[in-house]
Amino acid sequence: MFSQHSQARAGGSFSAPDPSLTIDEFCQAERISRSMFYRAWSEGWGPKFYRVGATRRITHRARLEWQREREVAAAAAEAGGVK
Repeated sequence: MFSQHSQARAGGSFSAPDPSLTIDEFCQAERISRSMFYRAWSEGWGPKFYRVGATRRITHRARLEWQREREVAAAAAEAGGVK
């Protein structure tokens, strides 16, 4: 019986159940510029992140949450007549 650690040490593959993205990967996946990304953070509507050393990482869960929040904001703007 192998644990995930044993499999990884034995040359088996290990896949994280909740992969995270770098800022560049997130921007590429969402098709937004880095400047838009940093603007979102500065205005308080950017995705949640965590740090690994100097690198900021965004989990898949945080990306989905951010997408839902953007959809809600877009629907609210549309309902209010704002374009």
